[in-house]
Amino acid sequence: MQTVAKELNMSGRTLQRRLTDEGTSFKGLLTQTRHEQARAYLADPLLEITEVAFLVGYEDQNSFYRAFRQWEGDTPSHWRSEHLSNGKKRFFGV
Repeated sequence: MQTVAKELNMSGRTLQRRLTDEGTSFKGLLTQTRHEQARAYLADPLLEITEVAFLVGYEDQNSFYRAFRQWEGDTPSHWRSEHLSNGKKRFFGV
């Protein structure tokens, strides 16, 4: 959070207070962003699951699997196969 606060030219405490005022938290935003990015990266069949895990900020694949299963109720590999087999229409919710 300190790195982000510094990029925004504010203290970590100020960033935390502003996020609280908006009804969110840094951890919540980070988790939401990781989830969205994971779905986007998994839509690319050329990326390995381990690469996706690394790209969204997980040091090991097991931690990513646990988080993804909590978000989607499914493993990343099964989610990918289901959504790619049904085309991008289902992925983007159109």
